[in-house]
Amino acid sequence: MRVNIRVAAIMFHNNKLVTTRMKKGNSIYYVLPGGGVEDRETIYDALKRELNEELGIKLIKFKLAYIRELNIKDKGRGIEFYFYVDEYEGEIKKGFDPEVKESSFLDIEFIGLDELQNFIVYPEKLVSLLKNDKEKNFEEIKHLGLYDYP
Repeated sequence: MRVNIRVAAIMFHNNKLVTTRMKKGNSIYYVLPGGGVEDRETIYDALKRELNEELGIKLIKFKLAYIRELNIKDKGRGIEFYFYVDEYEGEIKKGFDPEVKESSFLDIEFIGLDELQNFIVYPEKLVSLLKNDKEKNFEEIKHLGLYDYP
């Protein structure tokens, strides 16, 4: 069984969460920037590559904040690693998403933590955790559970 591995960044710009606005069919939703880990690539290298591709930045300082496990329908298992980015170089701008998939990367969106509940954000569990964990500087790595993914 193949395990699909994904990395994503929790980062802030002018005290707002950096997200990517995505479209799938007629639905608009928001996810944290990141993507899949390629063969023979570490999760750290994947995060650096993905943020350079999608946001045009270079990571300087980051740490693991959350882990989420998935049962992926007809594809086996998945695991997601969410990293808190404390420091980066460069100006955030919309890059590209080279992977061909069902959804499309529309733009970068900066959302205040108090506004998150007004948007469709995945994974949903993050909406209730981010504000408190940011105040504590993501001092504790949290397991977000095992989810069934459609």
